[in-house]
Amino acid sequence: MGNSRLHYGKLSELIGQESNISQLQRFIEFFKATNSTPGHILLIGEEGNGQSTIADTLANELDVGFQRADAARVEILGDLTALVTNVRPKQILFGERIHQLRKPLDERLCLILRERKLDFLIGQGPAQRKHIFEIPDFTLVATCPSRVDCPSNLLAEFSLVLTLQPYSLLELQEIAQKIAEKSGITLDGNAAALLAMNCDRRPRHLDQLLQRFARAINKQNISEEDIRNAFQAFGIPTKGNRAPNGSFDLQSLSGQDFEHLITALLSRMGFQAEMTKTSGDGGIDIVAAFDRPIFGGWYLFQCKRFAPDNLVGAPTVRDFFGAVMAERAVKGIFVTTSDFTSQAQEFAQKAGVELINSHELSKLLTEYGLMNGSAQ
Repeated sequence: MGNSRLHYGKLSELIGQESNISQLQRFIEFFKATNSTPGHILLIGEEGNGQSTIADTLANELDVGFQRADAARVEILGDLTALVTNVRPKQILFGERIHQLRKPLDERLCLILRERKLDFLIGQGPAQRKHIFEIPDFTLVATCPSRVDCPSNLLAEFSLVLTLQPYSLLELQEIAQKIAEKSGITLDGNAAALLAMNCDRRPRHLDQLLQRFARAINKQNISEEDIRNAFQAFGIPTKGNRAPNGSFDLQSLSGQDFEHLITALLSRMGFQAEMTKTSGDGGIDIVAAFDRPIFGGWYLFQCKRFAPDNLVGAPTVRDFFGAVMAERAVKGIFVTTSDFTSQAQEFAQKAGVELINSHELSKLLTEYGLMNGSAQ
């Protein structure tokens, strides 16, 4: 299949991450106006969520050099020295897994980022001398799975921290089509949708699946049946059934996938949303901030992926309301793929908890481009 890695010349060409890309564009335009080097950037999210593509595209848009390094492989001071003394003015240094940088190297990196200097000793004994190496301005774009994983001393050195949002099924389908197109392959829409449903919402995993399957299928035109046969041949369980209109049934999503979908929806709606844990159904699943007058503040979401005939009852909504009050959130919003009992609706109305059932959710997902037509 060859090299399927996608290259973009502009941030505006990227698929997904709209709110983060908009913020990143505002950030770099601020520095362009002063003809200065953009400050350091931290991208928070699980590996494979497009971090390297964002960093590479940023370098393309700024027309500067691009260098990548894995912090987990920087083991001694000599490794760090060799890395930073090789940077060029204004270039992008993409540092993966910054949270795995060993101590005390993280302290040395903090000084480098803050002062643009690196001091080290040359020689031994009485002849030993301290040498100070001046490092040109550069932009470190680092990755970390979560904010709490990043050492606090390093976190303070980043001018911009972006939490990557889950990709929608439609965005992943579009990415699959672009990967196939770059490789000279025609991928039908249903095949792209099936890949999107089985890549753990990660573009990198999607890329790997498509490359592996395309080499094995060895056809220019790849159908849904070809992809399903490939999943079976490789012993990979699949999930995701299509509704008659070609969209995916909400009931086919796992609990975790459902939470990812709601997080993506909230991002489209203007929230800064983050899943609290990868728990599947249950608990406070998403915490979201809304930075607007009057309605601004923290919102808590609970996501229940239930069968249509399994209605959410009042005790479940009551427990969620207790958690909302304990956290002093602006509002609690309960989202389900089924519906609510009359008792649950009555309690929610009195308590001020917002309820979103499958019908209302389908309309929202369609309105914000996360589903094609009905998702019920």
